[in-house]
Amino acid sequence: METKTILVVEDEVPQLKLLTRILNDAGYRVVGAKDGLEARDIYRRQDKEIDLVLSDMALPKFGGWTVYLMLKEINPEVKTILASGYLDPKVKTELVAGGVKDFIAKPYVPETILQSVKQALSGT
Repeated sequence: METKTILVVEDEVPQLKLLTRILNDAGYRVVGAKDGLEARDIYRRQDKEIDLVLSDMALPKFGGWTVYLMLKEINPEVKTILASGYLDPKVKTELVAGGVKDFIAKPYVPETILQSVKQALSGT
C-alpha cells in the first residue's frame, strides 16, 4: 500500500505534534506547517506529493479557509479538511459546499481524525 502524505497546518506546536503522532502511527507521512504562508509555500513546491491537507481554521498569516482557496488555485483538486474549536453549523455547511472535504471539531479526537482522513482520501 502506498503511503499517503498529509500536510498538517497548525500553529500550536503541541497540537501539531499530536496530529503528527496520530497520523504517523496510522501509517501516514506528515509534512508540518506552522501558518498559512508556510503551508502555501510547501504546497507550491510539493503539491504532487501531498494527498491531503489538514488545516486549523485560526492561523497566523492566512486562516484555514484562505489557505484552502490559495491551494485550490495551485491544484483545483486539492483535498482539504479544516478544524476549529467552534464553527457555526451554517458556516460548516458553506465550507463543505465550497469544496472542503470535511470539518473536524477541536479538541482533536484520534478516531475522528483518522475516520475523516480515510474518507477524504477514499473520496467517500
